[in-house]
Amino acid sequence: MTTKKKLTSGAILVLYALIMMEGILMATPFGLFLYSFYRPFLEGVRQSVLTAWIAAFFLPHSVAATSSTLIQFLMLSKLLFFIGIIGFFAFAIQVYWAKFRRKGVVKNIVYSYIRHPQYLFFMLSGVGLLFMWPRMMMLILFTIMSIFYFYLAKFEESRMQAKHPEYLEYMKKTAMFIPGNPGGKIFNLLFGWIPNQKVAQLIAIVLVIIIIFSGAIGLRNLTIANISITKIPDKNIMVISIFPHTEQYLRDVAYKTMAYDSVHKALSEQGNVSFTAHILPSNYGMLGMFVEIQNKAELAESFRNRSSLKDWLWGTESDKVKVVISKIDKPGEKFVPLNEIMDMSAKMTPVLVADLNLTTGEIINVTMTSTTHYGDVPQPIF
Repeated sequence: MTTKKKLTSGAILVLYALIMMEGILMATPFGLFLYSFYRPFLEGVRQSVLTAWIAAFFLPHSVAATSSTLIQFLMLSKLLFFIGIIGFFAFAIQVYWAKFRRKGVVKNIVYSYIRHPQYLFFMLSGVGLLFMWPRMMMLILFTIMSIFYFYLAKFEESRMQAKHPEYLEYMKKTAMFIPGNPGGKIFNLLFGWIPNQKVAQLIAIVLVIIIIFSGAIGLRNLTIANISITKIPDKNIMVISIFPHTEQYLRDVAYKTMAYDSVHKALSEQGNVSFTAHILPSNYGMLGMFVEIQNKAELAESFRNRSSLKDWLWGTESDKVKVVISKIDKPGEKFVPLNEIMDMSAKMTPVLVADLNLTTGEIINVTMTSTTHYGDVPQPIF
């Protein structure tokens, strides 16, 4: 293996590890240790409105559903993580078995259609991780990893042509990553007129990056337009429901919560700021993204009674809800207008969590807090 290939492979593994760490480990007790690693970077980008978007999320994570069929379909892409990992190892076994038997270039089964199924499936697993934890930072890492993979494949093919002259003929008959080579056809159509192929590739990569990030922003806006949200201007508060509900429902919950003396007092003490009020099921499984969980024993007990992963994550709807009220700020701005709360530079800081009985309108308990389970690291607003 050449030094260039070793460096590229190592860089890819580091990028994938970074994606995997936040995509998976944050949902475990190791999340606290993980954010001791990520926190300096995320806090750093939060200092400027020009870079704060890096810590934002582009797809729904804290809400259970949207009314957008496209978004609901895309969320199933989390399964690509498992499909990608299985495919990657399956094709790795095929390649190393051929090397063990000294069969030369592998050209059968899937390799008769594409030259790099291992890389394709590894990137698919990266897409799955990205949908598990869709932070813009993860999208940046995934995009860089994909570019590295493209050039790693190019390095390998140069080496294979030198070692196996017949590999050039194999390349002419098979696509690089996708059967039928649609990427190559589009590249030739748009950039085939450019004499310098390296320049053409660079322009194509820049265009792809623009498309990826424009698409992410578009999906973010589509998500926000299709979740249960209402604004209460006289209270400077935006109400967001985890499960779909009418605006009247959201307003009723918010007014019942804010009418409670200790809640009203706590919000008044925050000064001239705007708020979000998230309406969660009483047994919402990802409460730690919103507030520091005080009674961990009670939370653990509630998990034992859940019959599915969906219940474990989102909880179950009932006449009892938790309302988490957070104040909103942006870099250099303490007061954020309601129409800017969903900006990518906005950040929540929890103020309190209230347990509300919807039937009686009674506040059962109010817990003051100023941090999430993951410290001051920005968490998803929606």
